[in-house]
Amino acid sequence: MKSEITNSMTNTEEDKQIPMPEQTVSLTIGDIDYCKQIIEKACEKGAFKAEEMAVVGVTYNRISKWLEENRPNLENQTTEAEETSKAQGETKDD
Repeated sequence: MKSEITNSMTNTEEDKQIPMPEQTVSLTIGDIDYCKQIIEKACEKGAFKAEEMAVVGVTYNRISKWLEENRPNLENQTTEAEETSKAQGETKDD
């Protein structure tokens, strides 16, 4: 009898008719960077067992490498204002 009640509660016609909305997930470089920071803090606090550290380390290294390769290189980029200034002959005095 108990299994009949459980089955009737989980397999209703209403459950089959409710459509699940499709949602797209987007991640930014900032989101990935937060994951890296979460791993760093969790390791500092001893949140992982010794046998888990290898997997955590490999994942951390992959995230770090991905961030290095995909983060915009701000040092080599010039802004539109800088390009306009150069075109007009202005110089930057730092």
